[in-house]
Amino acid sequence: MHHPRSERHKVVAISEISRRTLFRAAGSAAVAGILLGQAAGTGFAATPASMAELITRRRAILTGGIDASTVPELAGQLAQIVATTSTTWASMDKSAGRTGLWADIPLTGIGQSADATSNMALQFNRLFDLAMGHAVPGTAQTGDPQLAADIVSGLQLLSDTAYKPGMKAAGNWWFWEIGNPRKVVDILTLMYDVVPAPLRSSLLAAARWFAPNPNWRGRATSLAETGANRVDKSLACAMRGILDGNAGDVAMGRDALSDVVGRGKNSLFAQVTSGDGFYQDGSFIQHGTLPYAGTYGVIAFAGVAEIINMVGGSSWEVTDPARATLLDAVENTFAPFVWDGRIMDTIRGRAVSRQAEPDYVDGFALIGAVLLMAPGAGEPYTSRFLALAKGWLQRCTDQAMVGHPTQRLAKSLLALDVLNNASVTAAPSPVYTRMFADQDRLVHHRPAWGSTVSTSSNRVGRYEWGNDENNFGWYQGDGMTYVYNRTDRAQFSSDFWPTVDPYRLPGTTVNLTPRPTGSSGAGTGIPGAFQPFAGGLSVEARWGVVGMDHLNYNKSLAAKKSWFFLDDTLVCLGAGITGTGGAEVLTTLENRSYATGQTPDVRIDHANVRLAAGASRTASGSIHVEGYAGFVLLPSENGTAEAVVSVVRRTGNWRAINSGADTGGKDAPVTRDYVTITASHGTDPVNQGYAYMVLPAAEHSDTFKNQAKPRVTVLANTKDSQLLSVPGESLTLGNFYAASSARGFTASGPCSVAVHEDGRELSVTVADPSRTQATVRLTVPGTGKEWSGIAAADPGVTVVSTKPLTLEFSLAGNHGHQKAITLKR
Repeated sequence: MHHPRSERHKVVAISEISRRTLFRAAGSAAVAGILLGQAAGTGFAATPASMAELITRRRAILTGGIDASTVPELAGQLAQIVATTSTTWASMDKSAGRTGLWADIPLTGIGQSADATSNMALQFNRLFDLAMGHAVPGTAQTGDPQLAADIVSGLQLLSDTAYKPGMKAAGNWWFWEIGNPRKVVDILTLMYDVVPAPLRSSLLAAARWFAPNPNWRGRATSLAETGANRVDKSLACAMRGILDGNAGDVAMGRDALSDVVGRGKNSLFAQVTSGDGFYQDGSFIQHGTLPYAGTYGVIAFAGVAEIINMVGGSSWEVTDPARATLLDAVENTFAPFVWDGRIMDTIRGRAVSRQAEPDYVDGFALIGAVLLMAPGAGEPYTSRFLALAKGWLQRCTDQAMVGHPTQRLAKSLLALDVLNNASVTAAPSPVYTRMFADQDRLVHHRPAWGSTVSTSSNRVGRYEWGNDENNFGWYQGDGMTYVYNRTDRAQFSSDFWPTVDPYRLPGTTVNLTPRPTGSSGAGTGIPGAFQPFAGGLSVEARWGVVGMDHLNYNKSLAAKKSWFFLDDTLVCLGAGITGTGGAEVLTTLENRSYATGQTPDVRIDHANVRLAAGASRTASGSIHVEGYAGFVLLPSENGTAEAVVSVVRRTGNWRAINSGADTGGKDAPVTRDYVTITASHGTDPVNQGYAYMVLPAAEHSDTFKNQAKPRVTVLANTKDSQLLSVPGESLTLGNFYAASSARGFTASGPCSVAVHEDGRELSVTVADPSRTQATVRLTVPGTGKEWSGIAAADPGVTVVSTKPLTLEFSLAGNHGHQKAITLKR
């Protein structure tokens, strides 16, 4: 569907843009101009000339399309391309009797060996690096005939011996069906004028053999592709059609985005209610049960952006009117989990273990995709996309996307363009709270900090491991609590994952029984949780509550856990903590990472101390970590009597947590110092608990004030209910895990609740995170005021009685989402 573009965002060809006007004439569309050179009514038919135009577009997005040596900001990135090309080329085996292209990744056993399969993929990756060096304008290697000859020779070897029709697809299917085809079509795009037609045909025939139809896994039609995998296959299919003049393949790649074959069941532009894909509430699930917008979701969005831009204005333009679903996902799915240009780890799955893919790199991938999509999206999307991207780029102050070695030149140019475009006003950092019931996630943005928590249920998995990735991720979905602030944006990207104690992730309650590594070779797995209750609700987009009925991986530990997200506070309650098996059980309040020797001053119960690595102290009231946050142990029927504060120096390496074939980290040791705060519940505890406040960005004086007089009151903290009052806001939040009563509240079954009195109105919000209740009846304690009528109510919410105030919420089929009613005096 074509959307008119304003003059401010008009598109022009890259070749027409001088260095002086590159970042002024056309907004972000300048770099994408060659990809979007069409206007309304200028579509072109399937001809050899039109195919050549699409190849040119694709090459531009791979190389930037201009001489980057004229752009000073890209000097380092261009030098990196040159250096990579030089070292890769120098190490290439060019001998006559070779059986592979690089000695360190042999092809011995190809067709039978999983290692040989991954090595084949790595050889294609290196050939792609060489092709980039040959094709990128502005270097001494650009157009080098000997480099071109060696690339062609290398492609011929792989085509003759490894990647060819009929070869047994040993090892990881992904390499054969997605990784290799994507690299093959990109190499052929870069080297189109150099690679002989017969070799090009042979390589495309191999890609077509292993992934003949992007709608399906393999050569059969029994397993439909979904999400990012479908997009990757669609792009490869469309490109192979463009490269060998097969209009049918181009159309098939485009149509697979909409799942025309399956009547839209697995369309990238459709919302789903189960399984993989985008949900109405903004959730995104991949691999059946894991929140994965930060990696697979970004890959899906970026791939669609590339396809839309590549075929726009041609006979194969994407015209599905439902594509608005994907465009809306920028603000509904991705943006809520972006913290100053970084994607929060809670939706990045096993990618957290990839050394080369920290949170900001996935953030850059999203920004690049949003900028690429913006010109063709049309208003109101274009302006909003550019504003979001500019805000993320400006606030990511410790990492620059422009010129970053992980970025293609085209994406760097797009980023530099929007940063220099005075007509684009950066969107401010968000301040809101949102619940995503379909992925058991809540995100809380405040002016100076943000937070989210990873919970799991019998619907949403604990974590993902496999392909030798995320080997120690055991407790990532057991309540890991992330706090982001602007004094330490790199908290989770500065060697956090290889050095953090995996048994002491912030917010988790675990026993210390040793566990085996999750390393398993090929394949991936997502261990499921057992209980249905995980989720919560948000109130007025300002506050929120999350609860989890936790039963650990081997059912040797149970706990009820709640998180309360307030204006300047995060309150955490635990109850019913019961363990068996003879292991100590710990709740980790915090485990904050610092460079060695750089841990800050810590005030414990008013005493200012500086703990050296290996030292610890016991706190009975409050803890303040300078420059980060305060912690207050709260009085409660199952509270935390004391907590141990330690400074722990930990050394690890990225290879230990990820030794994947194409994602594995280095084995060089890395060391960090941690301020670790834990509460022990003893060995085999029975019905123990905890209660504490986290005060992000608070001064020590505010921490001590809350120790003396907490601004919150714990109303209940038992295995049946956890309730919190915020008197200053006339607000009560809580979770009921069963039919029960507490402090004047009575719930007929499991639910999350919020009651907020604001002047002459009383708002009551209820959700059922367990999804087990057709209706929930809630009795609210008297407020001393009469409520005369209903100001607003969601469908299915009724007033049963006013004395006492009893409300009924019809929640059947509501998938854990909340409903609310507002009463007036």
